[in-house]
Amino acid sequence: MFLWFCISSIVGIALIFRSPFLDYRLLAVGSALPLLETLTGFQWIFHSLFFGVFVLMLVMLLGKGKRNIQKKLLPIPIGLLTHLILDGTWTQKEIFWWPITGRDLVGGEVDRLEFSLLPTGIILEILGVAFAVYGFKKFRLREQANRSAFIKKGHLLALEGN
Repeated sequence: MFLWFCISSIVGIALIFRSPFLDYRLLAVGSALPLLETLTGFQWIFHSLFFGVFVLMLVMLLGKGKRNIQKKLLPIPIGLLTHLILDGTWTQKEIFWWPITGRDLVGGEVDRLEFSLLPTGIILEILGVAFAVYGFKKFRLREQANRSAFIKKGHLLALEGN
């Protein structure tokens, strides 16, 4: 379900925030990070609101007085939080609200959207491809300057004029 999380995060956040100079590549990394945990067969810390907020605080504290560092790393926690929405983690209070719901929780077994292959997983991957086609057109990535800015810096320059 890699495409579903990465592409949906990029397109969704670009349409909501309309920030041309956000590094959307790091946003995709943040949205895919919880998949590493899922590969172990469990969903726990990376799928908690606590973790996304912790990473956000870490970015802000490490970059205190260094706006460029904050600006560069901010997409990672945004991607983490976007994953929670796209995965539906917010519907599972034991994982989403960890550690408030109990520190003894060792994670929940994967039984939701992101680890299923048939049919939900395939449908969501197809939606991810559809969003990629939409984003390619919407953000004018056919144009060399726009495509180059995205590949080299993660920027979506087509958002500047919108």
